[in-house]
Amino acid sequence: MKHIIKLATLLLIIGFIGCDKIEPPYLENPSNVDTNKYEQKILLEEYTGFRCGNCPEATEIAHSLKEKYPNNVILLSVHAGGYAKPTSAHPYDFRTPIGDELDNFFGCSMAGNPNGMVNRVGFPTKSHILREGQWESAILNLIPKKPKMNISLNVSYNATTRKITANVEIHLLEPSSPNYHLCVYLAEDSVVQYQRDDRLSPPDVENYVHNNVLRGGLTSTWGEPISESILQAGSKVYKSFEYVIPTNKDWRPEKLKIIAFVHDKDNTFEILQVEEKPLFP
Repeated sequence: MKHIIKLATLLLIIGFIGCDKIEPPYLENPSNVDTNKYEQKILLEEYTGFRCGNCPEATEIAHSLKEKYPNNVILLSVHAGGYAKPTSAHPYDFRTPIGDELDNFFGCSMAGNPNGMVNRVGFPTKSHILREGQWESAILNLIPKKPKMNISLNVSYNATTRKITANVEIHLLEPSSPNYHLCVYLAEDSVVQYQRDDRLSPPDVENYVHNNVLRGGLTSTWGEPISESILQAGSKVYKSFEYVIPTNKDWRPEKLKIIAFVHDKDNTFEILQVEEKPLFP
């Protein structure tokens, strides 16, 4: 009887230990990985400004590429540099701390807008800065590549608290690197404001529709590591982020979307995989 009591006590202790809370990121055990069902997705970061008269044509090219490759291309419009600086006639400010930091680091506006980066491939040789006529060939070079991971997003919005919640699942299809960082940005569609278009006479478009506008981030500019160590292929990492929309912002939740990507920080800075999800379907 004493042995039975001791055994029962030991099992009870083990049970309590097994119920310890696991802090995020949550990792699953590696499993067999079928990479054939996943596609390489590509982030086209367009650097622009409302004072840039050649930018609307480049924006149209970006949207045509999104329409041509809808399963692969994700757009982000970064307003930064001199062409994005507000004027007394047009005081609306599209600039963001994240956009300014990206622009200062990658040097896009200094190269002359419009231009863009396709998964940031080519950094730091300056070949990462591409003119609009180069975007499609860069995209076509990346589409056939075997993806290193897949990203899934689940997002929600609380209208009372103005809080956005984004749950991110990263399914590794190849072993990871400690340099891999996850960034979660916020973008808005259908922002009606002024834009200069030099194809028109006069060139002033007072009610131009700006899409994919970078608004901020649920992470810092460079994100956070998905893991402190190397993870095996088949591992899954789960992370959750929250962001409360400031009351002084005119953003419309029904037009907002989350863009999440993993990049090779402090190495090539190349974006390895990206996904987007609107707050409202």
